[in-house]
Amino acid sequence: MDSIKNSRDEAPQRPVLMVGGKGGVGKTTCSAAIASRIAASGMRTLIITSDISPSLSHIFERTIGDAIVAVAGNLDAYEISHDAIITRWKELFGSGFRGVLEYLINVKSFESKSRHTLLDYIGSAPSLQEETMLDLIKKIAESGKYDRLVWDRAPTEETLNLLGLPAVVKNHLHTGVKVLEGLDRFGRQLIGKQSLGSIMDDWIELSTRLARFVHDQSTFLIAADPEAPAVNEVRGLIDTFAYHHLPVRGLIINRVLEHSDAAAFTVIQERQQRHIEELKELAGDRYVATMPLSRAEIRGIKRLQEIGASLVAELALQR
Repeated sequence: MDSIKNSRDEAPQRPVLMVGGKGGVGKTTCSAAIASRIAASGMRTLIITSDISPSLSHIFERTIGDAIVAVAGNLDAYEISHDAIITRWKELFGSGFRGVLEYLINVKSFESKSRHTLLDYIGSAPSLQEETMLDLIKKIAESGKYDRLVWDRAPTEETLNLLGLPAVVKNHLHTGVKVLEGLDRFGRQLIGKQSLGSIMDDWIELSTRLARFVHDQSTFLIAADPEAPAVNEVRGLIDTFAYHHLPVRGLIINRVLEHSDAAAFTVIQERQQRHIEELKELAGDRYVATMPLSRAEIRGIKRLQEIGASLVAELALQR
């Protein structure tokens, strides 16, 4: 645990706050509450989710979709759909992938529908979707329109490992690419035709820029509930963050059952307390915030701001 990079002493004003964790632990509610509070303090804030089943519309009690919309005051929201991510990937990277495929198979022999389906299939890969999202968030962050971005559904462990891809490509693939290009002497030297090596260089540079952006401009929060599966997920995420030397600012423990005299609830409280201690141990000296189990559904900007005030304070997200 000593090797895990701690962001407690780093400036909390990094432009991008990423909130991740096991599915179903309340990441979106936590993200919405934090974003609502930050916006209420006067900072131009965007909350964005790429979850396959987005719920921002439900939480904020207004329609949010594949376009940035104003929610309240300084707060905007954006639910980017699975289809929109694939479309964006094809626009940004589809031609490069087609170029690589043309070195390997006769793509032109495919009928039009099959070629289109092939790119859709490639673009639906989880790592490529996450990379496309990172590129989008980087562009929004660098636009200057917002002071803070809160990303609900931070990069998965698979995507964090993707950040190490540039070194893998450089060390293991470039030699093979050059050999392939050397053998491909006919029809590949047309004026304006991008070489396979050049395409690979572009991908390496993109991955390098995204990795630098994540390292330098982002802060991570991990959301969990006090149950065994979430504890195991947190343990894996923290190990991955440590491997990539990424700053984990803190941990949110959600749905904590508070005082109850009922015997059945006492058993649950005791079990939760054991897992809370495990989570705090994993967090080390990072900030830890707790959210009690709410009897009422958490919806609406006012309620979110109330919860967000506590989370922002406990995580020291504003100074």
